[in-house]
Amino acid sequence: MLSFQNIEFLYGLGILLPSVALLYLTIRWKRKTRQALGNEILINQLTKGYSERKYIIKVVAIIVTIGLLIVTAANLRKPIKEKGTAGTGIDIMIALDVSKSMLAEDEKPTRLDKAKELIYKLTAQLQDNRIGLVVFAGRAYLQIPLTSDIGAAKMFVSNANPNLISWQGTVIGDALTLCNNSLDTKEKKYKAAILITDGEDQDTKALDAAKELTEKGVIVHTVGVGSVAGAPIIEGTNDYKKDADGNTVITKLNTSLLQQIADATGGTYHYLDNTDAVSNDLSQTLNSMDKKAIGNPGSYVEYESYYFIFLAIAILLLVAELFITEKTRKAFVNKTAIAVAMLLFCSSSAFCQSNNSTIVKGNELYRKGDFKSAETEYEKVLGQDSKSAIAAFNNANSLFRQQQYAAAAKQMEELAANTTDPILQAKAWYNKGVAEVKQQQMDAAAASFKKSLMLNNNDENTRENLQMVLNELKKQQQKQQNKNKPKQKKQPPKNQAEQQLNMLRDEEKRLQSEVQQKKFKQDVGNEKDW
Repeated sequence: MLSFQNIEFLYGLGILLPSVALLYLTIRWKRKTRQALGNEILINQLTKGYSERKYIIKVVAIIVTIGLLIVTAANLRKPIKEKGTAGTGIDIMIALDVSKSMLAEDEKPTRLDKAKELIYKLTAQLQDNRIGLVVFAGRAYLQIPLTSDIGAAKMFVSNANPNLISWQGTVIGDALTLCNNSLDTKEKKYKAAILITDGEDQDTKALDAAKELTEKGVIVHTVGVGSVAGAPIIEGTNDYKKDADGNTVITKLNTSLLQQIADATGGTYHYLDNTDAVSNDLSQTLNSMDKKAIGNPGSYVEYESYYFIFLAIAILLLVAELFITEKTRKAFVNKTAIAVAMLLFCSSSAFCQSNNSTIVKGNELYRKGDFKSAETEYEKVLGQDSKSAIAAFNNANSLFRQQQYAAAAKQMEELAANTTDPILQAKAWYNKGVAEVKQQQMDAAAASFKKSLMLNNNDENTRENLQMVLNELKKQQQKQQNKNKPKQKKQPPKNQAEQQLNMLRDEEKRLQSEVQQKKFKQDVGNEKDW
C-alpha cells in the first residue's frame, strides 16, 4: 500500500492556495490598471512585449514546482518486503517439557537439547504457519503467543531450560489446557498441538485435557524423548538426583501415555530417535491439514520510494520556466529564489535517503539475528530524526528480541502517540501488548490489544490474544476472590447441643442427690464397714 514517509511535510501544500489567490488578484489588478490608463490602443502599443498568457503559465509552473518539491520531501513509497504478508496456514502450539528429567543423558547431549533440535528443524519447515510456545514442568506457562515470526519462536526455544519454572514435576494436563486456551476458540479446525516430553506425568489430567482438545478441534501430535530403560537425572555438577531413601532416581520414557493422548485426539506418536525423520513426518502431516488465511503484524523491511518521479517533473518545469519569458529577463531573481527553495527540499529528501540506507543495514542485521547491532543502527537514525516511524518500530522490535520488554513497550507506546498512520498505530499497540504479556502485566496488555482493535478491527491475531489475556485475568480474579472469602466456623449440630444441655442437667441432679445423701449420713451416722 502506498504511503508517505514524512506525511507532515504535506501540510506545506497549504501555501499553494494563497499563491493561486495572489496570482488571480494580480491578474485582476493588472487588467484594471490597463483600463484606468485610458487609451487602449496606446496601452497595447506600449506593452506589446508583454504576454499575459505566458506570465500566467510561468507563475503556475513555479507554483506546481513548489508543490512537487513538497511531495518529494514527503517521500511517497511502497513496501516491497513486509513481514506479516497475508497467506494461508494453520495455528500450531508447541508444548515443551523443561523439567529436570529432560536433562537426562540417554539422548545426547540431553533430552532437552535433542527436543530443541527437533523444534529448530520443524519451524524451518512450517514457515507459512503461526507458531506458539508453552513450556511446562510443575506448572505450565505461555512463553510466546501465536506468531508468524519464526525467528522469535526459535529465540524463545533456545532460552528454554528448567530454571524458567521453579515448580518441578511434569503436569502434561496443564500444558495441554494452556495450549487449548491459546488457540482460536471459535473454530474447530485449522489448529494442532505438538507435545514434546518424556511422559513422566505426575497428575491424572492429561487424558481428560486431551479429550477436551478433541472437542475443540485440536489435533495433538506427541513426541517421546528418552529411553524405556531410563537414565539418572543430573543434579548439580556431577551428582545424580536421589530419592528419600538415598537411591538414585531413574527417569523413563512413558510411551503408553503419549500414545493414548495422540490416539484420543486423532494425532500421531513419534519416538525421537532421528530428528530429521521425525521433523519430516510431522511437517508433512501438518502441511497436509486444511488451511486458513493468516497474517502477522510486523515491521516493514524494505521500501521502494517514488520521490524521484516528482523531483524529475519539478526539475523539468524549472528548466521549462527558464525559456518562458513574459517580457524581459528580470525573472532571474525569481529563479534564484526558487532554486534556493528546491535545494532546501532536496537536502531534506537526501537526508531521508541517508537514513533509509542506515535502516536497511539495520534490517539486514536484524534478519541475521544480530539484534544488538541492529538496535545500534536504528538508534543512529533516531538520533538524527526522532520522528522516524520505521526506525522507532524496528528498534522496538530489536529490543523485544533482546528480552528488554519494558523498553520495547515504552517505545511502541511513544510511536503510537507520534505517528498519524492508523495501521502503524495498530501494530505498535499490538506489539506493546505482547511485550506486556511477557512481563505478566495482563491489565496493561488487555488495554493495548483493545486500542489496537479500535484502529484495526479486522485483525484476528489481536482479537485472539486479547481473549487469551481476558481469560487469564478472569482466572486471577477468581483465585483472589476464593483467597479473600472468609472461613466459616463450624457450628455443632443442633442435636449435639441439646445432648450437651441434657447432660449438664443430669449432672446437676446427680450433684444435688449426692449432697442430700451426704447430709443424711451425717444425721444418722456412718454405715458399717462390711
